[in-house]
Amino acid sequence: MTTPPVDLCQKSKRQSSSNGLASDTTKFAKKIIPRLADYDIDPKTGFLPSSPAPLTRLSGTYFEPWELVMDDIQRLLLAGRLRERVAALPMLDTSMLGDSLREWQRACVVISFIAQAFIWGKNERAEQNLPRCLAIPWLEICRKLEVLPIISYATVELWNFKVLNPSAKWDLSNLSILHTFSGGMDEAWFYLVSIAIEAEGARALPAIVDALRAVDAGDLASLKFALTVIADVTESITKILGKMYEKNDPHIFFHRVRPFMNGWGENSDDMPDGVLYEGVTKKENLPNGLETDKGVFGKYAGASAGQSSLIHSLDAFLQVEHKPMHGGDPAKAVNAMLEMRRYMPGPHRRFIQAITDSFSVRDFIHGLPSGTEGAVELVELFNKCVEGMKAFRSAHIPIVTAYIIVPARRHKESQGQNGHIQNGLLVRGTGGTNLIPFLKQSRDETVAAKIEQ
Repeated sequence: MTTPPVDLCQKSKRQSSSNGLASDTTKFAKKIIPRLADYDIDPKTGFLPSSPAPLTRLSGTYFEPWELVMDDIQRLLLAGRLRERVAALPMLDTSMLGDSLREWQRACVVISFIAQAFIWGKNERAEQNLPRCLAIPWLEICRKLEVLPIISYATVELWNFKVLNPSAKWDLSNLSILHTFSGGMDEAWFYLVSIAIEAEGARALPAIVDALRAVDAGDLASLKFALTVIADVTESITKILGKMYEKNDPHIFFHRVRPFMNGWGENSDDMPDGVLYEGVTKKENLPNGLETDKGVFGKYAGASAGQSSLIHSLDAFLQVEHKPMHGGDPAKAVNAMLEMRRYMPGPHRRFIQAITDSFSVRDFIHGLPSGTEGAVELVELFNKCVEGMKAFRSAHIPIVTAYIIVPARRHKESQGQNGHIQNGLLVRGTGGTNLIPFLKQSRDETVAAKIEQ
């Protein structure tokens, strides 16, 4: 038997929607439901660019000096001559990139790889000064794309892939990487697993929007369908994450890949003052460090999966509240997860904020009157989404242990008490976090989002 529509106006002033359920005019008034197209999000591929796909090379010949360095980046690193090659680069005018977003994204990938390789080198001492020929155009590109001048999740994953067969499903059997530092398959696989997670998770984004619309309309059936999709996504991406072990050797990753993902700044023993971006001036706190007569220092975290806009979107939707690390100095407390949003492309960052500012699906479900048909199932579905994200974060912990914690300890033992250890080979995240406590806290904060039954 069908339960009649429930009057939700008994305890507060509400406006009835067309199906008899209601919108809470005090809690949900003036909320905006985001449109994916407004945030450079594709309804089928999510945060991964499609139509057109990421460029494999900048158009024309003007930027060939950059592209030619990219062509030889592994050979130059191995020969110890990349810095020499960069010093000979001409100063290029970024206005020549034109109006195409893909050209700017490609330029960001190219210059980020070159700059990161220049700074860290291959078994070399870190170079603190980034020359004008890279620093000035890099800052201009970053300001255009609303990203920071450091290698990031966007540059090594979102804008750095090719689909082998565009008409087939975007999964690990159909994705390839455009660029790596090492030239090896282990590094490529490391990036590809994250890209496959983004591809699989893309269908959660329109489902999130549909769920917000359902709350606005009081449409429990549509909300149930949207939550079912999101719960399925959380299970699927956890399975993909587990494939990391298949083609990525921990020793190779730690010693040959991870150093290039590293950042510089407060948590860097190599460059505590950050990198000096020569020839640039500070604009809107970019770069964010000390100004000198030679340029401006910048302090930034490195590339991290914590910069995935997909994972942050799911957190925002489920109202997972991340807090500064427990047990630290309150005066220096940093909310590491929220800090990672600064490294995302501007439109993606704003989408996450738009979810946060829109309707609360959690509050809507929690506030359904006892006896409302379908309410118990909605609570279970919402909690299934939360449990899926908990499982995803739990699966991340043994991966970090195998790929970072264990190799870092072995490396430290091999170096002895007085050996210099490059920052990228220490037991901490590329974002500077104390890894395992951070991951466990993030997992526990996820569980706290569940709706009590």
